[in-house]
Amino acid sequence: MPGPPCAGLLLSGRHPVPVYKRPMTNAAWEGRWVEVPGVGRLWSEARGPAAGPPVLLVMGAMNPGLVWPPGFVQALVAAGGRVIRYDHRDTGRSVQAALSAPPCTLDDLAGDAVRVMDAWAVSRAAVVGWSMGGYIGQLLARDLPQRISHLVLLSSSGDHRPYLDGMMGRALRGTLPGPTPQLLAALWHLSAHASGMSALDRAVQGWAVFHGGSHPFPEARVRGQMREALAQGHRPELAAMRHALAVDAVAEPRLPWLPQLRLPTLVIHGAHDPALPLAHGQALADAIPGARLQVLDMGHLLPDALEGPAGEQVAGFIRLPGAG
Repeated sequence: MPGPPCAGLLLSGRHPVPVYKRPMTNAAWEGRWVEVPGVGRLWSEARGPAAGPPVLLVMGAMNPGLVWPPGFVQALVAAGGRVIRYDHRDTGRSVQAALSAPPCTLDDLAGDAVRVMDAWAVSRAAVVGWSMGGYIGQLLARDLPQRISHLVLLSSSGDHRPYLDGMMGRALRGTLPGPTPQLLAALWHLSAHASGMSALDRAVQGWAVFHGGSHPFPEARVRGQMREALAQGHRPELAAMRHALAVDAVAEPRLPWLPQLRLPTLVIHGAHDPALPLAHGQALADAIPGARLQVLDMGHLLPDALEGPAGEQVAGFIRLPGAG
């Protein structure tokens, strides 16, 4: 059963959670379980100085938190940020619902983000949302602006409908473009050959079709991340289905109410994004008062050459103490 809708996103109670450390290059992630009443546990982890300004990373659909590019994370940590990432429900180590269970909602996923903040005793954070994570960030900015210092929207949109319409073969709603014909053709090709591929190869190829721009696809990084995620019990097909249902259940776009937001906002978008073409990023920046738009030579994901520079740009925007 999904958790309660997030009309009341502000949570009152906190629960003790176990903590452990998992070694990483030059640092360690400190892990915590986060209880979602009536649903189960979410896995979260933090890295960086305990007293540093909190930065909450909200991943996109169907992927756990470890998919955040390490160079992007390292740039935020090096600038003094306390970086928190977590696995959405139905991804990674977090609770996974049965196929027959009622779908969660986008509000449920927004409520999960708040629970993660509460579990780490964070009253206010910079929120960085990637793709669907940006949808969640927009909801938080509208409903709980007092909990957010800055909003960063990476490869995201104020209208999810064209992407899902295109993926499902429906007539496009709204004025923004759907996914490119090349992306749809690549996904159909991948689906037709998926039965002869390993789970790891399917996951890597699934990421590859969303790549774009002049930089090479970061295959080694993605393969390592997907290998680790699968070893932790991640089920990409389940996560994709359940997150698509959660987003598709939202009938209206967010663009009409984005002009109400009054938070410092940075929009980072790929010039060659095949899923949410550049017009989506431009529409976000146009709708949110004072928002900045940074267009990068990429598709829907950060290539190796840009992960560090993008992290440094975000660190400067959210005014981390060690940002250049």
